[in-house]
Amino acid sequence: MQIMSVRGPIDPDQLGITQTHEHVLCNMYWKTGSVDDLLNDESIAAEELLHFRNAGGSALVDPTNHGLGRDPAALQRISELTGLHVIMGSGWYRAPFYPAEIERRSTNDLASEIIADLTTGVDGTGIKAGIIGEIGVNLDYLTPGEERVLRAAARAHRFTGAAITLHAEYCPVGLKQLEILDEEGVDLRRVIVGHADSYLDLSYHEEIARRGAYVEYDGVGRPHIYPDHLRAKALVEFLRRGHAAKVLLSTDRCRRSDLRLYGGEGYDHLLLKFVPMLREAGISDEQIRAMLIENPKRILAC
Repeated sequence: MQIMSVRGPIDPDQLGITQTHEHVLCNMYWKTGSVDDLLNDESIAAEELLHFRNAGGSALVDPTNHGLGRDPAALQRISELTGLHVIMGSGWYRAPFYPAEIERRSTNDLASEIIADLTTGVDGTGIKAGIIGEIGVNLDYLTPGEERVLRAAARAHRFTGAAITLHAEYCPVGLKQLEILDEEGVDLRRVIVGHADSYLDLSYHEEIARRGAYVEYDGVGRPHIYPDHLRAKALVEFLRRGHAAKVLLSTDRCRRSDLRLYGGEGYDHLLLKFVPMLREAGISDEQIRAMLIENPKRILAC
């Protein structure tokens, strides 16, 4: 078993404290026209990530893929500069960000490209993806294109064993994604339902866990979705119900306004502010270790 980072394979025990959904460099500007949606400066990215490392962070998953401006060589340089393990994503984001070619390509053709990213490297760089995703749904239903991409992700998973990380926001659409993945024969224990804390309904979270998938609270420090005290309250109850082995934590930094340089909370907010909030609420060190070390190690290793 190993985990594939942008600097090559690592032993799972090397991973350490991991935030499982962060964007180091990201370009949504091409779609939104807002400069806030453009992270394209490597030196700023490295400086911001060093705050995370200084807070105790060791690794992160960057699910930036087609439609979000993935740059494998830049990720590798940033990883080398900061000393952080960076696990890169593969696949296509969600319908508004798709290239026109999605409508012309078969499911198996799309799957073959994801498999190549995972096994030989991205676009001739030799730098390999270590996870499939983020694979998204834009609204509360899947478009035909989104379903095709999701099924392609499933087939790439079956070929490689790599985990799948999903974008499912503001509604329980993650359950529909899991149904399709299940139809395709995916081991749902190898699936992360991202942005689960954008829909703070514990019955939704419990159903994800019941099906075997991971529940990702990755909006930490994003008050426009929920303030952290409400996110923490829901998480504490979810943990009280016995689901510590199915939770992952992150902050989903993807905009300039998320960064310390521009007045945001930064990548280290989770470790410096949210984890202490959980401890004050009675969450044990063992549970925190599960969410930040053991669960990431388990889902990423294949």
